[in-house]
Amino acid sequence: MAFTNNVMIVRHGLMAKLVKLWKENRLLDEIDRLPIELSPRKSKVIGRCCVHKERAVWKYKTLPLLGFDMQDEVDELTPLSEYAKRALLRSENKKENLMCVVDEACSSCVQVNYEITNLCRGCVARSCYMNCPKDAIQFKKNGQARIDHDTCISCGKCHQNCPYHAIVYIPIPCEEVCPVKAISKDEYGVEHIDESKCIYCGKCINACPFGAIFEISQVFDILQRLRNKEKMIAIVAPSILAQFSAPVESVYGAIKAMGFEEIVEVAQGAMETTRREAEELKEKLEEGQPFMTTSCCPSYVQLAEKHIPDLKKYISSTGSPMYYTARLVKEKHPDAKVVFIGPCVAKRK
Repeated sequence: MAFTNNVMIVRHGLMAKLVKLWKENRLLDEIDRLPIELSPRKSKVIGRCCVHKERAVWKYKTLPLLGFDMQDEVDELTPLSEYAKRALLRSENKKENLMCVVDEACSSCVQVNYEITNLCRGCVARSCYMNCPKDAIQFKKNGQARIDHDTCISCGKCHQNCPYHAIVYIPIPCEEVCPVKAISKDEYGVEHIDESKCIYCGKCINACPFGAIFEISQVFDILQRLRNKEKMIAIVAPSILAQFSAPVESVYGAIKAMGFEEIVEVAQGAMETTRREAEELKEKLEEGQPFMTTSCCPSYVQLAEKHIPDLKKYISSTGSPMYYTARLVKEKHPDAKVVFIGPCVAKRK
């Protein structure tokens, strides 16, 4: 697969271990030992204070892979095997939130956005002090400036005015990449996703250096249905092939080997979307509407609905390629379950 950082490798490795245990019918018996096996007593941990913290992180990272979020935990003593049992027995897994922040893995980022480095010359101009709206700049005995972080509001005025560029901006990666400011820290320094703002673009998942943000998976719901011999049809996004170095025949062959009865490319539905959208655009323009935007991207639709409501009336009512592909499959296999396989979180909305 195409990995761009170690967080992706760790997440993939954990899921692979869970699926292997499931496949060998050892999940319920051995999942509770998994955090210990992944972080043995004398192992060297990276980015955590101790091996016990690392084991807790492994435990809570396992929950979203089983289809749970942190709110599903009501008792810290509940073992992973109990969650695994629930995951394998549930009939469906419908959640309003598609992503969650693993509390134990979060809070390692800085709590402040600006810091004064040793490049500060203690100059006479004191531009940082003069431009601070909250008097948050103080001075050491040697004349160097320091920031009172209890007073600082992270406005960046000091950073902008320092003639030596001695004040650095320290980003919080997940907050930095979120295009709608839907993620922020609570009083304990843990990030939380505001569902009323989130457009499910997934940028925060990829940006978190500690791998604390997860998509709530439906993998085990699908695996159990396949094991129970339910009729399942996979509709596959063309982009999924870019994730593997293997030829398309091998990728589709692996999906078929899992137990899917048939594999259908979502590109088939794209033709129907293109045709219908073109017809709709022609009608709208004839009616005097100045323009029409696509409806194919769920993140874009969420953006319009939650943040640019005036744009909603210009969004096409045509279904996405995934929608039309699923409809074609249901017409051919009305008794089958349709599973979309693709890299986009938002398409689950």
